[in-house]
Amino acid sequence: QTSVRTLPTIKPTRDLRTRLLAASQGMSDAESRDLNHFIDLLERCLTLTPEKRITPTEALKHPFFTQRSLAR
Repeated sequence: QTSVRTLPTIKPTRDLRTRLLAASQGMSDAESRDLNHFIDLLERCLTLTPEKRITPTEALKHPFFTQRSLAR
């Protein structure tokens, strides 16, 4: 027998963006831009609603992959 249980949504005390940006002190402009693209991509990949979540094809076209700085 299959059962469905609804779980309550718990809001995090600090969001992903806040945690990652806190560690970005001293980064160059290019590194900060890459970090912001990375954060945006992660947030879009981790969206709970499937209809709003980024698709693999869209993810590969994301600026994190297409506009990486050449400072590496």
